[in-house]
Amino acid sequence: MQKPLHLVFKFPKNLITLDDDSESDKINEHIKFLKHKPRVIWGQDSSRFTSGVAKKNRDRILDQIKNEINTYTFFLETNRGKRELYVGKMTNIYDIGDITPESSLLQYIPDFYIPLISIPNVFVEVMTIFKIDSTSVTNIIIESTRENILSAKRNSVFLVNINEELEKLLNELLSNPEVNFQYQVEQEDVPDDVTVDDQPKDKPSRTSGSGTSSYKRDSKTSKKAIVLVDYLCEIDPSHEDFISKVTKENYVEAHHLIPMEFQDDFKKSIDVEANIVSLCVGCHKKLHHAEHAGIEPLIEKLYFDRIDRLKDCDIELTREKLLSYYK
Repeated sequence: MQKPLHLVFKFPKNLITLDDDSESDKINEHIKFLKHKPRVIWGQDSSRFTSGVAKKNRDRILDQIKNEINTYTFFLETNRGKRELYVGKMTNIYDIGDITPESSLLQYIPDFYIPLISIPNVFVEVMTIFKIDSTSVTNIIIESTRENILSAKRNSVFLVNINEELEKLLNELLSNPEVNFQYQVEQEDVPDDVTVDDQPKDKPSRTSGSGTSSYKRDSKTSKKAIVLVDYLCEIDPSHEDFISKVTKENYVEAHHLIPMEFQDDFKKSIDVEANIVSLCVGCHKKLHHAEHAGIEPLIEKLYFDRIDRLKDCDIELTREKLLSYYK
C-alpha cells in the first residue's frame, strides 16, 4: 500500500528587511502571519526551471487532502550548521504560474513576499506552522530513493514519506490543541537572561475550526514566563517531575491564570507574561480537574503573586472574579 506523500522544503536561514527596517526571517514572518489569518501560502523555489512538483504528485497530494489524510510540508531551516524543523498541515498545493499578481490568493501571502511570487516554482497552503524537535528529521525519508532527507544535498524541494513514530507525534499534536501548545512552548528558544516589561497589549486574534473559535496563544510569550522563574513550579518550587530532553531543565507547563476563554471580559490581551504561570504537571492538572475547594487556596496564592503585574497590563481583576473562572 502506498504511503501518504509529504513535502520537505530545505533552505538556509536568511534575514530579510521589512518595511519598517526591522529584520526577520521567512519562517517567522509566515508564523506571525498565521496569528491573524486562517492559513498562509508558502512559495519555494529550487534550482529547477520547471514545476517543483510534477502534476501526478500534486494530484496525489490533493487527493490525500480531499480524503482527509493528514498531509504535511516540513520546513527544514539551517543556520550555520544548526537545523530547525517546522511542520505545517497542508490544505492545498499550487503550481508555478497558478498565483498571479491579480490573484485573490494574495491575501494569504505575507506582504514582504508578494513582490517575489514570480520566483517560486511550487506553492503550498498550510493552516498551521509550528516547530518540532529537529531530531525528528531522521524520521523523514525521500520516497524515490528511500534515503533519509539529511542525505540530500542539491535540491530544495523533496517528496517524502514519514515513519510511524513521526506520524503518531503529529497526529497527537493536531488532535489535542493543549498538548500541541505545551509542545510548542517547550520548543521555543528563549535566552536565560530574558527580561519582560509588563505593558498593555491588544487582544490576540481568533482561530476557528470545526464550528468553534478561540483566542490564539503565543508560545514564545509563555516560554518567556517560564524562563523568568527558572523553570520552577510557582505553586511549590520543590516540585520536580523530570528533566526535559528538549530544554535540559525541570519540565514545567504554561498555564494562563485567567483562562483564555475569558478574554472577552477584558479590553486588553490576557496572553501576556503577567498572566502566565509556570506549573509542574501535577499542579497544572489539579487546577484544571480538581474540585473547587481543593484549588481555591492555590488560585488565591497565584492571584496575590500576580495582581500588581496584571494591573501594569491594564488587566483589572478581583480575587472573587478569578475564583469564579475555576468553578
